Amino acid sequence: MKIRLMVVLLSGVASAMLGLSAFAHEGEHAESKEGKAVTVQGELIDTACFISSDGDAKGKDHAACAQKCMASGIPAGILPEGSKDSDAVLFLLTNPQVLAPYAAHTIKVEGTQYDDKHAIDVKKLSVKDGDNWKEITLKDEHHGMGGMGDEKKDDKEMKNMPGMKDMPGMAK
Repeated sequence: MKIRLMVVLLSGVASAMLGLSAFAHEGEHAESKEGKAVTVQGELIDTACFISSDGDAKGKDHAACAQKCMASGIPAGILPEGSKDSDAVLFLLTNPQVLAPYAAHTIKVEGTQYDDKHAIDVKKLSVKDGDNWKEITLKDEHHGMGGMGDEKKDDKEMKNMPGMKDMPGMAK
């Protein structure tokens, strides 16, 4: 009897925690006081290959592999100009899939940097195109799915992603 009561109580606690976590991403995020506004310029890299190779997996020779990695969901990062090793990489807190075509390109990231986390919460990202910069539309939940005013189109694109077909609220 005590075990059944314990299971019921633990199930209730777990359900309550799951229910709260469903609402945790709603609304705006509170900005941490630890972060600082930055603009960082450097090379767009896939973090898995770069870090596991101690910083060797970068540049045009690694671009095709980095594109595949980011397209599969491996987190993207920036190696700031002048940096050489994997300790300098900063994780980009945005959807890596839209960045995949630009692997090994020079990018400029504007956002909030968290030094202790080696991460930048990306607000704006641009790719160097000759002498000009081309802004990339960020498509992730944190950035309102790109903010292009066509949420149904974005939902349809997401629905085709692995694991998203049965997601509630997806356009049919």
